[in-house]
Amino acid sequence: MGTIYVVYHSDTGNTKKLAEAVVAGAAEVAGTTAKLVAASELDYDAAAGADGYAIGSPDYFSYVAGQIKTFFDKVLYDKRFHGKPYVGFGTHGGGGKVLECLDRLAKSVKLNQVAPGVMSKGAPDASGNEQARKLGKALAEAI
Repeated sequence: MGTIYVVYHSDTGNTKKLAEAVVAGAAEVAGTTAKLVAASELDYDAAAGADGYAIGSPDYFSYVAGQIKTFFDKVLYDKRFHGKPYVGFGTHGGGGKVLECLDRLAKSVKLNQVAPGVMSKGAPDASGNEQARKLGKALAEAI
């Protein structure tokens, strides 16, 4: 079916755990390849060939991590990314507003949100992992 890039930033490992669950969910859809990539290591030319994106960030002062903001800055005028499916996910310690930022930034760079995002306070529990798995599956099915 297609390729999904799961792009994330994680200092504590919490957001990476959600990202891994998104990858697992996408892999449930036959023919889908999901690539887990830290935002700081992203090859933008390779990522441009993806069919969809899951973007994850911790909540830093009710905003995205700098590495995730850099992703959006770099793809803003890159038409290879425009119009592709997107979902967002994040972790927080009490703020919990990062999804609003992710969704607003994704819309600004012309990504199409296909499902509501997933948030976890701290490390994701079984329910949070299940929600992230379903998010990955929904993205894969939208492609």
